[in-house]
Amino acid sequence: MIILSKNIRTSTIFIWLLFCHCSIIFGQNKDELVSSYIKNLSDTWTELNTKTFSSFIVDSTLSLKAEPFKIEQKISTNNKNQLQLRLNQLQQKINKKDIGLHATVSYQENLNAPIVDPEEIVVFKRRAIAGLDWDLLNNGLYENRLKNKILKLNYAALEKKQLTDNLNAFQNKQTAQIISYFNAKKIEILNTRKYLNNKQAPVIEKLWAIKHITKDNYLKLIQNTTDINAQYNLYQNYNQVNIEKGNFAFELPILDLNIRQLMQKINNSPVDSSLALADAAEVAKYQASYLKDVSLKAYTRYNYYDVYNAAQPNRSFVSVGMNLSLPLAFNQKEKKEYYLTQYLLSNTKETTDSLDVQLIVLNKYYEYQYKLKQFKNLYHKRLVLEELLRTERVKAQLSDFEFNPNTALFILDDYWSNAIELIDLKQDLYKILLDIKIKVPTANIADYTSPLNLSNLNIASSNPPFKAVYIWSDAFKNNSQTVINEYCRVNEFNPLLISYNSTKIYIQQISEFISKNYTTPIHIMIGSNKLLNTGIAGFLDTLKTNINLSQVKGIHLDIEPHTFADFKDNKEQYFKKYVAVLKQAKQFADNNKLELSVSIPLNYPDEVLNEINTTCNYAYLMAYENVDIDFILRKTAEEKTILKNKCVLALRTKDFENRTSMDVAFKKIGFEKGAYHDLDDLIKFDNTSINVKGENEK
Repeated sequence: MIILSKNIRTSTIFIWLLFCHCSIIFGQNKDELVSSYIKNLSDTWTELNTKTFSSFIVDSTLSLKAEPFKIEQKISTNNKNQLQLRLNQLQQKINKKDIGLHATVSYQENLNAPIVDPEEIVVFKRRAIAGLDWDLLNNGLYENRLKNKILKLNYAALEKKQLTDNLNAFQNKQTAQIISYFNAKKIEILNTRKYLNNKQAPVIEKLWAIKHITKDNYLKLIQNTTDINAQYNLYQNYNQVNIEKGNFAFELPILDLNIRQLMQKINNSPVDSSLALADAAEVAKYQASYLKDVSLKAYTRYNYYDVYNAAQPNRSFVSVGMNLSLPLAFNQKEKKEYYLTQYLLSNTKETTDSLDVQLIVLNKYYEYQYKLKQFKNLYHKRLVLEELLRTERVKAQLSDFEFNPNTALFILDDYWSNAIELIDLKQDLYKILLDIKIKVPTANIADYTSPLNLSNLNIASSNPPFKAVYIWSDAFKNNSQTVINEYCRVNEFNPLLISYNSTKIYIQQISEFISKNYTTPIHIMIGSNKLLNTGIAGFLDTLKTNINLSQVKGIHLDIEPHTFADFKDNKEQYFKKYVAVLKQAKQFADNNKLELSVSIPLNYPDEVLNEINTTCNYAYLMAYENVDIDFILRKTAEEKTILKNKCVLALRTKDFENRTSMDVAFKKIGFEKGAYHDLDDLIKFDNTSINVKGENEK
């Protein structure tokens, strides 16, 4: 028994040692495996990251060199249309040659007793009459002329209807061509997305199997795969079935519509509705004409009588005459209205379309401008993605340890997906332009459009030119210096207010950042409220030893006496301390050739504001919590009166839903200088906006 126990213990120890050894080997192999996967992703990034597809979106500095929608003026050669027109023409020719003449012949034979003609008083055995009748009005010359006038009007209406049918057929054909044309662009991008997905998918699946990536990354891959396949099936299937391939021989720029010029083109065009009404009135006039119902017939006769009495010679003579029949009716007004209503009823659709053309075009203009707004918003998103990609390229080139090829590839895929969304909107814009062209066929699109310069959208014109940003220590904790640097550069922040504390690691971080970005105006921000009690002179001397002030433009004080618990009871004392700190900071700034600025709330008394005006270059007005425009304008009026152009409006991110609403507030308030509080939250804003993929405003 004892021997058996020893053997069991020895076996257990051996198995445990073997397990530990295998674990070490497996751990080493796993690291090597992960490294190989990461290298695969990095190689894919290197291969594909320069593909932009910007030419598909088109730089709209290009002019619209040719009319994209050329409408053929000739009537379609459709057999039915041609037969309808030919039938009308033949009927006109028939009526024109029918002048109302009728030849008459009659013969009468008396078989028994002789017959006396009561009119001629002739006793005859037989009689023959030959003559001509001429209907001048009803069923004759005049009525046929009226019929031809109506036929001519009907011919014009028929041509107009056929032209409308042609326009509808043209629109259907051109719409199919537009969709096919833009689908080809989207398919090309999808092919690249699919290639990337096929490269990325197996690697991510393996990394997910060994739990080396997060679940959201794995789900992001599945989402991309589903999105690519769904779009690919839609666009590819349509283009394979569609026989009307896109035949545009040039890139189509993004166009802006001029509503005044467009409406002028409508006003200068023949008004279809008035023409239709005039035609109807004319037709009704002809059809209700009183003369149509008047019968006026002229006739001539050659009469030959074989008389009964042989002693008398046969008798022959020529006679002429006229018959007139006048209807005794008093319904001409009602008949005219009847025929007018009948004509209008048969042309209801065409008349309605013509009357509403201005409203239809106006609605299309609104729809176009809304789509254009969506395009601009999506293009701004593209610019943000471009900057994120540029940051990833810089990280990869510098071998930054923060570079994650999987994340970079997801951003690249989002960038390409954004291009497809832009092409979708561009397709919608040209479909609306086609709708407008159909309603105003005689005008060229270039007459009421102008190319939109997309490069201008890169300029944040809605933001004030003075764009400061607060950068607290959390920004450096949550983001690399490369990201902060690139984000500040692309947003053109100026100046940068970088918070200061005496932590060695943090001092090293911001010193490195300042040394790389000293060409950008940088202000060191001091936000320690306890300096009100200790004074700031010693603190500033320490700061000078830690920071190279030759690379800094100013000092910014974010010291807030109003945050102390006993402030309300000791306002005067706290403001005296605050003014004293201001003067110490002013002396330090002057000695080191630095600017001095402060952040203050909207309720400081006039005497403090006057001290700030004397000592500081700028005063940042912290308009926090209540961001009602009227409220801010009212509360900052006093500060603007005293500080004038030294005022900087500071808004904070937590008071807004997103960056867009924050920028709108800046624009509406109308301050010349603005400041964003703070950088870390701004980056989170943009990241949230980018992750909401495919969002469309409704």
